[in-house]
Amino acid sequence: MQLLALILYNANGGRRLIHFRTGALNVVTGQSASGKSTLLGIFEYCTGRKSVTFPIGPMTDTVSWYAALFQLENTRAFVARPAPGPGKKTAAEQVMLKFGPDLEPLSYTDLAPNTDRHTLRQRLGRFIGIEENHSTTPRRRGPSAVGAHLGHAALLCLQGQNEIADNNHLFHRQSDRHVASALKETLPYFLGAAPHDQARKHAQLNAARSRLTQAEKDLAQAHDPNGIAHITLAGLWHEAHTLSLVPAPTAPDDYVQATQALQDAVLAPATEQAHALEEDQRKLDLERTCADLREQLRALATDRRLLLAETAAADDYATSAHIPRGRLASLDLVPHRLDDDASTCALCGSVLSQPDPTIDALRNSLDRLQHQIRGIDAMRPARRAALEELHQQATRLRSRLRAAETALQALTQADHTNGHLPRRDRIDFARGRIHGMLTALQHTTGADLARLSQARDTAKATVDALEAELDPRTAHEELLARLVPVNQDIALWAHQLQLEPRNQGVYLNPTQLTVEFGARTGRLPLSRVGSGRNWVGYHVLAHLALHRYFVRQRRPVPRILFLDQPSQVWFPPATHDGDDHTDKDSRAAQELFRLIHEVVKDLAPELQVIVCDHVDFPTPWFQEAVVHRWHHSEKLVPAHWADLTGSPQPLP
Repeated sequence: MQLLALILYNANGGRRLIHFRTGALNVVTGQSASGKSTLLGIFEYCTGRKSVTFPIGPMTDTVSWYAALFQLENTRAFVARPAPGPGKKTAAEQVMLKFGPDLEPLSYTDLAPNTDRHTLRQRLGRFIGIEENHSTTPRRRGPSAVGAHLGHAALLCLQGQNEIADNNHLFHRQSDRHVASALKETLPYFLGAAPHDQARKHAQLNAARSRLTQAEKDLAQAHDPNGIAHITLAGLWHEAHTLSLVPAPTAPDDYVQATQALQDAVLAPATEQAHALEEDQRKLDLERTCADLREQLRALATDRRLLLAETAAADDYATSAHIPRGRLASLDLVPHRLDDDASTCALCGSVLSQPDPTIDALRNSLDRLQHQIRGIDAMRPARRAALEELHQQATRLRSRLRAAETALQALTQADHTNGHLPRRDRIDFARGRIHGMLTALQHTTGADLARLSQARDTAKATVDALEAELDPRTAHEELLARLVPVNQDIALWAHQLQLEPRNQGVYLNPTQLTVEFGARTGRLPLSRVGSGRNWVGYHVLAHLALHRYFVRQRRPVPRILFLDQPSQVWFPPATHDGDDHTDKDSRAAQELFRLIHEVVKDLAPELQVIVCDHVDFPTPWFQEAVVHRWHHSEKLVPAHWADLTGSPQPLP
């Protein structure tokens, strides 16, 4: 994918074409404020970026559509997007996308949106080889929900005017932490170090981890003695005991055993039942149990309040004690060791005729404060443990109380409903109700516990398999191996351009997104290297090396590299139209451009480099590379557009 033209349209049907040559170095040179730097923004806008960065002025006042004509492998693509509304930073999602082998820029009357920017990126991405790799789960921060698309690939193709000499950031828009995260996550894919389905596998891993968490939670709840199922079973047991269906007053600790015992009891053949007086006595015992449990809960609540009050008081005292201790220690008026001489004045250091007793008093006070504070600090873990134990005791008591109250409520309700029936009929009715509730609790029987255990084990096996397949150490080693030829090219060209530091290893760090250099103390980032010429040089070389790798390895990245103002460190804006620069500066800038020219020529016709700059070297190879010269009235936006009546009417 290379760029054939960028096109601007105004609301009156006017059209401005900026043509480019494919497979070659394209230089757009001219004066400041002629619109050269905006070409990069138009390209990014036409590849699907949502927000716009166009400078306010003639272009935003007159342009109603932005378009690009791309050369693909076997066809062409025409992309057009309406301009954002006045004052808007984000554009509409509407896009026009058309394919054809002989496409030329369309006329204004033919412009009509037929898709959105997401589909634009997806379809163009497929043409350049970006395979389907998007997650089907909702986006989350992190690599598990990121799929590489054309927008990520475009980040590797652009170097803005304020980026190309930045010693802290190597890539386009890297200062945005979300963009930096996306670069780290997608660069392995574009280098071929990560398979195209890695994002999908990360999403599968996230889903498997969620299933594992839920399975463990379900299993823990099934085993929780304070859970609803256990409380319900305990209440049914109390009710059955009151009706003399089970002999023991409390259920066995084992949930499965208790369930089976109660099931057997209610399904057993009817036997001679206990006398009604015994049933009433057991109801009374159950009421006393509830009262006793409530009293125990009140006692625990009192203990908890006392413990919290003591903790708060101790914390307040410790806070207050820290103040005088800090003051005494900060003034350094009190000797810190027992063998310090108290006969020396703490203020002036002179020898006293008699030891000052105040020193000993202050020292003893400080020691007492420190001892008390240490004691308070030492008691904090014990207090936390005591509070946790009180909480657990209260949880157990509340569970028992709920079970007893549930049983009493069921018995009382049965008396109101079935009190007119004979006692044996009432007990048979209770048998049926208990049996029905036990059936409803079958999801926590032994069979269901086995099912929950199986679900947990299956989810864990899936997580383990995906984690092994997505081992970050293996992936990182593969990524570093892919960067070896990139690092070699950067080092070779840096030596050719005599960049600093000399005779040091050069490495592109995919984690920190910077260029690093070998040193005795370890690797140093580009930010530790001085001189703007080095910063620009390594920015250009790193991107040239990456694109050379992309071309040779047939990676799915557009064969376009935009460089804006690479000569700025040799020719500051104030000297572009003057003679303040030296021959040495001119030669250094020409060497950088010559290197770009040679790399493009070596890879022809597979790489297109577009450079926007002020310089216009007289050498034949440079003059051949110049495609546009914008001087005086010649600019990106024709001057007469501003004089036309009407205003742009961007689509909603």
